[in-house]
Amino acid sequence: YLGTCLEDNILSIFMDELLRSVHGTPYWMAPEVINESGYGRKSDIWSVGCTVFEMATGKPPLASMDRAAAMFYIGAHRGLMPALPRRFSSAAVEFVHAYQHERPSALQLLDHPFVKGKQ
Repeated sequence: YLGTCLEDNILSIFMDELLRSVHGTPYWMAPEVINESGYGRKSDIWSVGCTVFEMATGKPPLASMDRAAAMFYIGAHRGLMPALPRRFSSAAVEFVHAYQHERPSALQLLDHPFVKGKQ
């Protein structure tokens, strides 16, 4: 029992450190990742939104900035990111907006009209 408890504590310490380190490509990094305030599934949702933005526009959000400037902007503005241009469907615009502000769960995103193909 003591060995298992010790292993759990070591793993917990390792995981805590792992979840507070900064790794990734700046254009897809959530503010909490950049600010090293810890991250989890909601940070992954952020990255999904950035990927959808890139798929729609051909460039990630803030692509006009170099990597360091984009990291600083995301961290300092706590998630204020460009919206999809209005030429996209309202469902797509709302989907990308949701990842920035609401950070719904993956299950909620699967139920979103954009994912279901509904306008």
